Amino acid sequence: MVLTLLIVFGVIISRIDIRTHRISNRVLCYFFLFTTAIHYRDLARFARLSIITFLFGLLLSILVHIGMGDVKLIAILIPLIGKDHSLNVALLLICISVTSIMAAAITVLKKGTISVSIPWAPSLFAASILYLATQ
Repeated sequence: MVLTLLIVFGVIISRIDIRTHRISNRVLCYFFLFTTAIHYRDLARFARLSIITFLFGLLLSILVHIGMGDVKLIAILIPLIGKDHSLNVALLLICISVTSIMAAAITVLKKGTISVSIPWAPSLFAASILYLATQ
């Protein structure tokens, strides 16, 4: 169920992010509603992880200058994928970092320089699916 949700919303959100370099709040709200429907038995844990990862995303936005759409996407994805242990969340963040570096490298090779905005949603979803594949 989680993999299907990731693939469907991954394609939709990634296409929007590649085309417009913005992630629509409306699509993120739908993704959030479906995610909370999956975690209805343990909403307290889901809310705690969402708040922690949102704060982590805000820190990333200050340090690396990612957009707020990506911050909100991180706050939804990590609690959806991450299990009970913090090690799993750390592994997911490593997968996200590696796929993001690869996406930036591909952009540099194609264009010769890094543009001001790189669509990060495809990397986030690719890392999440990669993480699920290793579980």
